[in-house]
Amino acid sequence: MIFIPIFTVFFISCSSFSSNSGSMSPKTLDLVQNAVFEVIVEKPITDNTVYERELNWDNVPFVIKNDKYFSIGTAFAISKNELITAFHVINLGYESLIYSKYFIRDSKGGVYEIDRVTGGSREKDFLIFTVKDRTFDKFFKFESKYKIGDSVLSIGNALGEGIVVRNGLVLGTVPEEDSGRWVLLKSSADGNPGNSGGPLVTPDGRVVALVTSLRDNILYSVPADVIFESDRSVLPYRSKNRFGHLILANKFDNIFETSVTLPNSYINIRKKLREDYIKNYDFAMSSLFNEAPEYLSGPNNVYLLNSSLSTSFPQVSFIDQNDNNWKLSDFNIKSYPLENDGRLSHINVSGYNFYKIKKPSTVSLEKSCTDPKFIMDLILQNIRTDRNLWGNDRYRILSFGDPVSVGQFQDKMGRTWISASWTVSFNDKVQILYILPLPDGPAVISINQESSLIQDYEWDLRKLCDHIFVAFYATFNNWLDYLSMDEYIPVFFKDHLQSNLSDSHKHGLIFQWNENNKSFYLNSHGIRINSDKNVFDWTGGSELFIAPSWYINDEKLEYGVNKVIVNKDLRGNDFFVVYRNILPDQRLGSKAMEGWNDLVQERFPFDGTAVISARENRGSVGGIIKPENAILRSINNVKLDTLFSLYLTMENPQNEENLNQRFNALMHAISVEE
Repeated sequence: MIFIPIFTVFFISCSSFSSNSGSMSPKTLDLVQNAVFEVIVEKPITDNTVYERELNWDNVPFVIKNDKYFSIGTAFAISKNELITAFHVINLGYESLIYSKYFIRDSKGGVYEIDRVTGGSREKDFLIFTVKDRTFDKFFKFESKYKIGDSVLSIGNALGEGIVVRNGLVLGTVPEEDSGRWVLLKSSADGNPGNSGGPLVTPDGRVVALVTSLRDNILYSVPADVIFESDRSVLPYRSKNRFGHLILANKFDNIFETSVTLPNSYINIRKKLREDYIKNYDFAMSSLFNEAPEYLSGPNNVYLLNSSLSTSFPQVSFIDQNDNNWKLSDFNIKSYPLENDGRLSHINVSGYNFYKIKKPSTVSLEKSCTDPKFIMDLILQNIRTDRNLWGNDRYRILSFGDPVSVGQFQDKMGRTWISASWTVSFNDKVQILYILPLPDGPAVISINQESSLIQDYEWDLRKLCDHIFVAFYATFNNWLDYLSMDEYIPVFFKDHLQSNLSDSHKHGLIFQWNENNKSFYLNSHGIRINSDKNVFDWTGGSELFIAPSWYINDEKLEYGVNKVIVNKDLRGNDFFVVYRNILPDQRLGSKAMEGWNDLVQERFPFDGTAVISARENRGSVGGIIKPENAILRSINNVKLDTLFSLYLTMENPQNEENLNQRFNALMHAISVEE
């Protein structure tokens, strides 16, 4: 289509005029000057964006700086009360959050808002409408007869710089691409962005077609008879769409069809079309996911259900297009240091931005996790985003200001996300963030898209949240702060708040840190740890890493904790790991089963043997933690499908006796339930 994108247009009133045709009649010239109009939208008045330096408008052309409107296409009068343009110029199927009203502007600078739609078709790409407080003494008439070789003139607001007339010849017709239900007229008359919606006329000024697009130097137009054979009592809206999602390999083809009774105000039409489109989008995207391999419970989940997180950066479950199996991503991220021991990690995947923020020590956990403006500003001030004002004149953006909307969303795993959005007025975009509060700072997903597509991407982001895997990682002190933020504690951690639960209840999460005794207590999803300084000298700066995941337990799907790592300090050289090992599916291969058999038979490194490397000055020892009901299961000959392993490592272990003493103290401090 050859309409002008709103954020890159030129805009000059129709008072300017040029022609490369010497055969245009005075009557046609009169019509060009008095019956052809710019279609315009109002420039946004405010811009809440904060830049690194003040915008320099000196290099921007005078008219662009001073016009109150953006020019987006052409329209022309076809009766005393009506005008016509291309549907895609005034696209009522989309609703910009910035440009809510449409206007026309005449050659004298008069501006008139569009009023009622009296005809049109999205598929045939034309729209007939009236404007407020204006009628037309001069208007174009139509001609339905033409033949190859006839001279024609294209008239339009080319490049937004005023009305331009260019000559050419009729080249013939071509069937419309979908099913050939009507034809488009081809001509050699030139066209530019802004010509869309203008007339293609004979030398004596009769309209043979409505200009809609330019491809391969051929101008395509909707013939007059196609326009006037259409039903004027309804506005049909039909579009063919192919839907997909970041995490899926399949696509879903969909035809969206609806209609609105005419005549009607363009505001009401846009509202009705958007309501119907949103319903269709939900249907189409739901169908897309329904046609994808079944998630979690189907046969395509073997790899995913045997995955485990090893980092606090968010990972995504997705369909591998090579074998159609659900798998867990392994992002190769970039990291940026923040002041006061903070860190910002990031990756962009097909336009979606994933972030993990480790909060600066000087910022409270609540602010770093629940203040959308703080989070957005932090991202902008550490990962460069520019505005291109004119030519190569770029300005770094430091803030979008306060969000225009803030809400909450609970995903399928019971985690509460904070949603926030900003409208970016200078380019008609919307910036969307989904923020997941975590013990050391939030995980964030963001996208920047056209503001008219906000509902589409809200749907997509919420579905993406359901497939985000994150670990919970922080110092002991930060964990205490996190657990006090009750509103954002995931459902699978919240059972500890119920007073009727016994201490041995296997679900939820209890974490306690005793500064005086240098001891901590953890109870979550069948893993209970009650450790003191006999293992390590614990401090408030010691770190707890909890990785929840989906797994099969007793042939049932569960979501719980499958890995716990506790570091003595932030260096991470002295730590232990408790891991829930699940009997591997045979489809994972012989290597996975060999690893399982080594655990069952308690082979090295899980045989309780301390090993010290004098060269690295490190020692380690591992073993198998027997569940509380292990003996009973053995007596009843119940199949073993879960094993908990323990692995401890430390620097400067001194000797095997010291290492074994710490390991034994840890083994006595841990109990597990299947």
